[in-house]
Amino acid sequence: MILLLALTHDQLAQVYTPGLGRLLGPRLRGNPQATVKAGWPWAADNDAYSAWNEDRYLRMLGAIAGLPGCLFVTSPDVVGDHHATLERFHRWQPIIRAHNLPVAFVAQDGVSTNTVPWPDLDAVFIGGTTEFKLGPAAAQVARETKRRGVWLHVGRVNSLRRMRYCHQLGVDSIDGTNFARWNDSKLDMGKRWRHAAITQLHLELE
Repeated sequence: MILLLALTHDQLAQVYTPGLGRLLGPRLRGNPQATVKAGWPWAADNDAYSAWNEDRYLRMLGAIAGLPGCLFVTSPDVVGDHHATLERFHRWQPIIRAHNLPVAFVAQDGVSTNTVPWPDLDAVFIGGTTEFKLGPAAAQVARETKRRGVWLHVGRVNSLRRMRYCHQLGVDSIDGTNFARWNDSKLDMGKRWRHAAITQLHLELE
């Protein structure tokens, strides 16, 4: 389970250990080439949760177009609204692909396994409200994602309990603004939580 952090390359370089990666965004591009050269896991988000801006998003796509090793680029979404998110996905998915980048569809409140655009995506990003994220619909989408062998990411994971839940679902990567915003004080805690979540599940399975 990779913990993706919204940090600059230099910030991540100070603390990097295996299991960490970098989450780029429209407001945080900072030398993606160096991250690629270092061989670290990386992906790109869209800022739709807090500060969506189409021009910034397009500039980000241009800056990372064709760079190798990208796990996914999150297609623009509408928080808490599956139908509006699906409309945005159909518009933006070809644009992201034209930049030679893998596309993540964001699962939002109202989604079902039958309404996910499976043929057109490379990853699924579990977003939405907290109630949805921890509820049965998101869990069903997560299980179907893994059944299909598709990369699965969950956003806004800021607690040990949620990390454990994600690991139980077989999630491939997570992010949490808690660790990015207060990286000096919270990042070590995040790494310990990640280790604890994985270790505890292994013990339970044994």
